This record gives sequence, structure tokens and C-alpha cells, in this order.
Amino acid sequence: MSADLPSLERLLRPRGPLGLADIAAALGCSTKTAQRLIATAGDAVVAAGQTRRRRIAWRREFRGQRVETPVYRIDTDGRPQAVGLLRPIWPQGCQFDASAPAWPSADEARDGWHDGLPYPLYDLRPQGFLGRAFARRHAPGLGLPPDPRDWDDDALLLGLNHFGDDLPGELLAGDTALRRFLDARLALTPPLSAADTPGAYAALAAQALDGALPGSSAGGEFPKFTATRELPGMATPHCVVKFSGADDSATVQRWRDLLVCEQLAAQALGDDAARTRLLAHEGRHFLESERFDRVGLHGRRGVVSLESANAGLAGEATNDWTRVAATLAARGLLSAADAERVAQRQLFGQLIGNSDMHGGNLGFFHDAAGLRLAPSYDQLPMRYAPQAGGEVTSPPLQPALPLPAERERWQLVAPRALSFWQTAADDVRISAAFRPLCADNAAALRRAMDLA
Repeated sequence: MSADLPSLERLLRPRGPLGLADIAAALGCSTKTAQRLIATAGDAVVAAGQTRRRRIAWRREFRGQRVETPVYRIDTDGRPQAVGLLRPIWPQGCQFDASAPAWPSADEARDGWHDGLPYPLYDLRPQGFLGRAFARRHAPGLGLPPDPRDWDDDALLLGLNHFGDDLPGELLAGDTALRRFLDARLALTPPLSAADTPGAYAALAAQALDGALPGSSAGGEFPKFTATRELPGMATPHCVVKFSGADDSATVQRWRDLLVCEQLAAQALGDDAARTRLLAHEGRHFLESERFDRVGLHGRRGVVSLESANAGLAGEATNDWTRVAATLAARGLLSAADAERVAQRQLFGQLIGNSDMHGGNLGFFHDAAGLRLAPSYDQLPMRYAPQAGGEVTSPPLQPALPLPAERERWQLVAPRALSFWQTAADDVRISAAFRPLCADNAAALRRAMDLA
């Protein structure tokens, strides 16, 4: 291979970041000649790493342009701070030049080389009910697929840069998103008053179902919207609101029951859970969860899902909460106390019939030093969710007895789960058809506790 600029591009595009000696060897030239070629390439290449770790990659274009995406964080006072500069590279991934690290990094990413995007950015991907609405609203104008699951990293960066100003956590990608955030601060609609909240929620639910509400792209499949409201003692006016249907079908009634159950589960977990409130209006139930990634009216906090933390830091083949938390703790990224709290939270979910504890339903606050467990959310008995066709089933709970090594944790968590089932059995907001099942589950768990 000749030692000229086109040959350097042909070498780097398919192979990704290479060291100077490897480049010289592949081109059949001296390292000094390779250095001159790299200097000639200018901003077509990116280099990172000190001395022997230094690597060079060819920058990847998107729609004919080389992309540089500044990443910002919004602090707890609502002020933006630069975090770093992201540059996509061939054949995949990016180089992220961190100016003020905002999350912990694995050793292999210490020089900023990533096979994809930095892992916290994947929690900004549009997903779930709100994510699909976000994509339907914005994708046509950006020339992107209407289904966000079809977005590659370049498409995600484009969407985040143009409209990613109100997403989960503290991160913004791109100057356009930052400008939208700053403009929104000036034009922010006042939080809903207590008197206006029920009617406004009914209107927002109708808009969300019509696909007309862009909102935040928080994950999950339950219909939902985001809002700001006034509430005594609130840490922030920002909340996520799940809502049920408005008719009297068995399917809708079951979803109403589950929204009540989610509130009762949060109460059973106490300070370990996000603050919730249940409202009923025009036949719908609205479950309001105060956002722990928001501080006051404008401030934000960094949050990363267990799924993304696992991909970026732990590398476990499963998103099992307890296993991933244990790995993070073993690597000094999560405290042993928080890892134990994760295990207790997973066990609580199992004992209340939560069959949907995936990697996106557990979160951590993050900073450069490590992770801290965020409040619990989305804890409810999803084993009783209606089937895809609307069928409602009620399989009884069959709690498994603990192994000897699990007994101490089980004896600590089981009373909380029992309190949940007993409270649900007596709560008149839950349908007369579902309350007996809650009572039966309480009895089954009490028998298991007597045997444990």
C-alpha cells in the first residue's frame, strides 16, 4: 500500500482506531511519514490517547458532513455545563473527548474510544409509548424512520441534537438541543394548580392517545405523559403520569387496578420509592410519579438505567438486577449497601408478582466517581396485566421459599410484600373482582413466611 492520503483513508475506514506504528507498518513507511500523513489529513482524522496508547481513526460522515456533537449536562440549578465533544468514527462508534467527566467510565474507554455512543446517551433513545410519539412527531422532518427502533447511532444523534431538550436525566447532545432548553426556560408554562390538574390531565391523556404530544421519551409501554404541577412538599413540579382507559371493560378495569397497586407498592417501599399520587377523573385513573431526575423547576440530575450501566460498565450477559449490581459493586462503582438494596428491591418485585423487571426499570444516579441507587419506580404486579389481545387472567401467586443464603434478605423483604397484598385486598379503589385475588396472594405469602 502506498503512503499517501487516500491510502491512509482506505486503511482506517474499515479498521477503526490504529496506533502510529501499526499505520506505518500497514502503509510500508516510517512512523515520521505516517505522522506527516496524519497531520495532512487535518480534521478528517481524530487522535486520542497518550504515548503508546495513542490511536488514530478516520472520522465518519453523516449525510455528507463530518459531525461533531457537543454534550452538555444541566446542573441542579438549571445551568448548562460542557461535558465533552463527540465525533463519530469509521467503521463504527465514536471518540468522546471529555472535558468535565459526568459519568464513570470503563478502563477500555478511558481514552474516549467507544464501539457505539457513550453508554449514558442510550437512555436518551426514544422508547416506549412516549418515545414512539416523539419519533412520529419529529422523524418526518428529519428524514428518519418513523419507528425509533430503526434509528442507528447517527440517526439518534440527529434526533437528540434537534429535539432532545426534555429527555430523562441531565444530558443534552448538541447546541440546538441546548438552545431549545434555554429558550424553554424563558417560556416555561407555570405548573398546574391543584384545581386545574384533573381536567388538564384528561386533556393531556387525549392528546397522548392521538399521538399529538411530543413530551419526554421516558421508556415503558403504559400510556403516559409528562407534566408540571403544584403539590405541597414537592421536590420538583415535574412528574410522569400513567393513565388508564375511560371505559368499563374488564381490560381497562384491570389497568385501573394495577395503577392503584403501583401506588400501594411505592407506599410499601417508603422512602426507597419515587413519590406517587393517584387521581381519578372522567373515568380514568392517573398515577403521578414525581421525577427524581429533576430538581426544582429547572434543575436536573444524571440518571442511567441498569441496562445501560451494564452495557457500559459491567458487561454481564444478563440484565438481572442483583447480578449486575453485584458486579458493579465488585468493580468499586456501586456501594455494597446499594447492591444489597437492589437485591432487596428485586425480591420485593418477585413477591408482589412483578414480571417486568427489565434493565430499564432500575436506575442509578451517576457522576464521574460512580453510581448511586435511584428511587424505585414501575413496581407493580405485572403478572396480572391484560394479555396482548385484552384477555384478563388471574394466576395465583406462588412465592418460592428462600435458599439458606437468601433467608435473611427474604425475611426482611417478605413483610413489606405482605403489607402490600393486605393493603390491596382492603383498598376500595381496587375492583371487587381483583381484591379477593390480593387477599389470596397475601395468604399464600403468609404461609410461605411461616415455613421460611
